Amino acid sequence: MKRCLYAFCALLLGAGSLSMPAMADSGIRLAVPDITGLLTEDQDGVYQKILHRALEATDVEVRESFYPYKRALLIFEQGDADCIYSFTEVLAQRLGEDAIIASFPLGKFSYYLFTSKEDKPVSKLERLEGKTVGAVIGHETYLDKVLGGHGINVIWSKSDAQNVAMMEHQRFSAMIAAVPDIRPFLDKLSYDPEQPLLESYDRLTCHNTEDNRRFLRELSAEMARLKEDGVYQQLAGSLYVEFEGGVAATTAPLAQ
Repeated sequence: MKRCLYAFCALLLGAGSLSMPAMADSGIRLAVPDITGLLTEDQDGVYQKILHRALEATDVEVRESFYPYKRALLIFEQGDADCIYSFTEVLAQRLGEDAIIASFPLGKFSYYLFTSKEDKPVSKLERLEGKTVGAVIGHETYLDKVLGGHGINVIWSKSDAQNVAMMEHQRFSAMIAAVPDIRPFLDKLSYDPEQPLLESYDRLTCHNTEDNRRFLRELSAEMARLKEDGVYQQLAGSLYVEFEGGVAATTAPLAQ
């Protein structure tokens, strides 16, 4: 009798241990790339604040894992994350438009050419033919098409801060960076705000599964409400970039 009891207890313990990983793996695994001011390892970036506020209206658990910019993209592509901040258009091109879905925007971003404060703005890439330009590693995912066909030598560095410092030491003629990421350094830079090289939106981008579609539908409705109520601007402060919610909601493969 005791042997049967011990065997029964062992089966219960075994079943419990088998169920534990499934419980631990529940929720949304979110890859977080390093984007100046917008996404941080401490989870206090602008986009993280917006997402965390929106998640208060849902019952979904989201687990964030921070990675270097290009590593985050690889983690998502390999299926080791359910969702990732940003990269919507890039991933639609790489994986196919039917393979990914995206949320209401967390924000808008625009790439520009920047020069030192004392120099005149450069708005056209043609003016930099044969010269050296700085940009952040990983941003080639967006910039390759923009730079294609131009004879420009690009130095890819680790951060906007490093590029600003290198330009101050005249290591290159100009740098390419995104607004709002670059705003903490604008007092040292010159650019033409009417001449963006590229404009797009940062969203939560997910693999196209039933669970993710349900998650993004609920999340996007709350994000749109927060944007309309001015919470985006409140949380983003000086890094806020205005955009029209109705227009933004039709420019990417949204969750339906």
